[in-house]
Amino acid sequence: MKGYESKKLMKQTTCENAAKELTAQNGAAALGYADENMWFSEKPDYAACVGELIETVREQEIRASILIATDEDVIFACGARSKDRNGETVTPLSTFEIGSLTKMHTAVLIFKLIEEGKLALTDKVAKFFPDYAKAGEMTVFDLLHMRSGIVDFANDAEVFFGDEETVEAMDRGEITDEIFLGRLKACDLTFEPGSKMEYSNTNYVLLAMIVEQLTGKSYRENAEERIFRPLGMGSSSATTFGDVTSVPEGGEGYMMEYEIARGAGDVHENAVDLLKFDRAFFNGRLVNRASMDGILDFVDGYGCGWKNSEKYDLVCHGGETNSYYCLNYVLHPAGKRTYFLMLTCCNSDDEEDEDQDESAEAADNEANDEAEFNQYQTIFDIVKKHLL
Repeated sequence: MKGYESKKLMKQTTCENAAKELTAQNGAAALGYADENMWFSEKPDYAACVGELIETVREQEIRASILIATDEDVIFACGARSKDRNGETVTPLSTFEIGSLTKMHTAVLIFKLIEEGKLALTDKVAKFFPDYAKAGEMTVFDLLHMRSGIVDFANDAEVFFGDEETVEAMDRGEITDEIFLGRLKACDLTFEPGSKMEYSNTNYVLLAMIVEQLTGKSYRENAEERIFRPLGMGSSSATTFGDVTSVPEGGEGYMMEYEIARGAGDVHENAVDLLKFDRAFFNGRLVNRASMDGILDFVDGYGCGWKNSEKYDLVCHGGETNSYYCLNYVLHPAGKRTYFLMLTCCNSDDEEDEDQDESAEAADNEANDEAEFNQYQTIFDIVKKHLL
């Protein structure tokens, strides 16, 4: 495909390499192998959960890379049915577009700058975009917590960009920062900043731009230097086109607008790298305790790149691009944590579920007898039954 980079393609995606990496994440303890790209803990405590997961993945139409783990153990991992660019079944080392899971990374970068004294939650957005008159009293806190009132450039593109031609240019990856900021300044806010929560990807693009202003480096460089390399997340990338090793199953193919989506939805990652990120964050290896508390400070259900559940003891977020849908759930975040990661090559529309809103409740709607099969719901039900 034109424009594709080759340096990471098909790097360590075989079963042998997946088994090696999963063993490393399991404290070097050997894992059982159930064939069909499935690995599992042989600890008795997990036997019932593992048995049900293996049976479900074998018998149901599960198409995903799945990784379920604690801070110490890998409970279950698999790659099922979906293919990589070499025609092989995906594994937990196959890379995906993770969409809005990117926001977790952006929040970490912002709070690292706060720890360094370069930024404050109370800083006005106008400080960084002085000719953005509509920003008024809007703060960095408002951007992080989706309380800015800024129109979502991705989900309400025609309103944000003003015409269909510009929207099509965005889809082709042809929107520059200058065009983006010009439209931002012209577009009216939908409510007074700070008055309520309304999800908008635009907030996190602005946060990425703030990171770039304060460091003099690109978002990509910041993610690599401050997150990916220190944690050994060797298959992760930001604003990089061409290194996704899984193959979309429908939708509109690979995302093109990665540069303008930086900070909001541009990161590519595999399940193992995402586990490394989660473990590092919740164990205080990425930011300090005060920053962790700030990131997980939920206002109207939204923290900083994370949502909480009113129904269960978990925090989560989902990520969706043109052709991908991914979930990152952390059960019992303040206790003995369980990480549930599910990366798929089919977005929620492909799954005939138009009401997925990236929340725990969206993956836990009670299904009636006539409901379409929902693979996210199916796996979450097993996780909930045995681990929540």
